[in-house]
Amino acid sequence: MAGPEISVVMSVYNEEHFIQRAVDSILNQTYRNFEFIIINDGSTDSTGEILESYNDSRIHLIHQENLGLTESLNKGIRLAKGEFIARMDGDDISRPQRLAKQVAFLDIHPDVGLLGTFVEHMDEEGQFIKTYTYPTTSDKIREVLWHDCPLCHSSVIFRKICIDTVGVYREKIGPAEDYDLWFRISEHFEVANIPEPLHRFRIDPYGISLSRRFHQIRSSMLVRRLARERRQLGNDSLERLNENEIRCYLEHLLPETSQNRKKVLNDNYLYIAETAYATNKFSKSLEWLFKAFWLQPLSSRACILGSKLLLASLFGEGMLDRLNNIIRSRGV
Repeated sequence: MAGPEISVVMSVYNEEHFIQRAVDSILNQTYRNFEFIIINDGSTDSTGEILESYNDSRIHLIHQENLGLTESLNKGIRLAKGEFIARMDGDDISRPQRLAKQVAFLDIHPDVGLLGTFVEHMDEEGQFIKTYTYPTTSDKIREVLWHDCPLCHSSVIFRKICIDTVGVYREKIGPAEDYDLWFRISEHFEVANIPEPLHRFRIDPYGISLSRRFHQIRSSMLVRRLARERRQLGNDSLERLNENEIRCYLEHLLPETSQNRKKVLNDNYLYIAETAYATNKFSKSLEWLFKAFWLQPLSSRACILGSKLLLASLFGEGMLDRLNNIIRSRGV
């Protein structure tokens, strides 16, 4: 009997509020020939019990002590039997045709090794915020990689041969492990994004993604430095560096000063405030805006959002919605 064509790999930690919708969105895919490797990475809430309640032969559930995302994903990849490996996160939702459309694209484009999709951002309650688009061609993705990450981690699928060629996620990189892997895959394979929102990414103001943003920015700078080394020398120095040397390297790239941390924290607060405003949660938006003002009171970005919230208070939420609809209908 033929094995699964796709291995969906997901590592979860304390996702009791979101995990059921995430799992259901994969089990309800129109494409059926997959295995679903779920690693419960030491959750202390009811995540494990929720996962245990499923009775589906495609699920391979592994409980372990908390090892962290990178090590857990590598464990899932090493267990994978599929020709393709698809990523999923425990607080996101995949559209029903995500896997079918990704496999169809890869079948038509055998040179593409890594494939993402456009993504709908949603807030912690699942309310739509906006559709996030990415470059779709290899040349443009490779260009953007030098200053940003042009793929949504939990939306991607990649050929297992990519891992055989460049290796798994590198734990030494820190919280930019996906960015580093995309860089290395793009150096050997074509990469692409499907220009359709086949995945929903949750913006959680208290989630890990935002809380570790400062370290993620520093790790991303290290990723680009290592990519330049590979371009010049054919390999990079990461495996030769010990933990203390990497720490010094990161400190050189972006010193962990109070000012630098405040800037990143301010950007996070503003992003959450803008997200809340986009979903008409004006009180919540104001709460996070005040936090941003406290850190950086003269930010033009904060002033613009403050002006919008002032209009909301003057006209009322219903009137502001109607004004926004009029503006959008006129293409302004």
